[in-house]
Amino acid sequence: MFKLMRPKEFKLSWREYIFLILYTIVIAFTAVIIHETAHVLLAMALGIPFVELQPGFMWINPSIILPEWFTSPHRTIVYYAGGLATGTVLLVLYLWHWMRQYWRNPTFFRWCLGLVTLTLVSVQFAFGYLEGHYHGAYITGAMSLFSPANLLVYGCAVPAVFFHLALCPWRKMRTA
Repeated sequence: MFKLMRPKEFKLSWREYIFLILYTIVIAFTAVIIHETAHVLLAMALGIPFVELQPGFMWINPSIILPEWFTSPHRTIVYYAGGLATGTVLLVLYLWHWMRQYWRNPTFFRWCLGLVTLTLVSVQFAFGYLEGHYHGAYITGAMSLFSPANLLVYGCAVPAVFFHLALCPWRKMRTA
């Protein structure tokens, strides 16, 4: 039978809370940098000179604008690259660092840090899929926080919570 933990096991100190907020901001900013860098590096690897790549913004989202002469099959690969590369990097961080940290010393604080990372993994994989497979909807959705494309991305974060619970169960905190 599933038992809920006592409330005291869910508490964070004010320092942990501040660190969690700062970690979330830093890891999200880092994810954006990795995402856009992956687009640029793959575009350059496929033959686009760096000077022909144009940085831009779609609302608050940074973007890279590819030249018109760049063909469609390669263009799609470049679109996929950002989210898939970022999701992979963050997944390695999660598995190699946060999951191991939690299993060594299971605390609610470490569990939360892992959850933030794994949630960003799922969001980046969803961005990568949408950006590559449904690029028009992705670009249109970049203008609104509540577009259907963005709602799909947010919905991908829900399974990440259950996946994280399976890999880092709460009962481990009680036995520590």
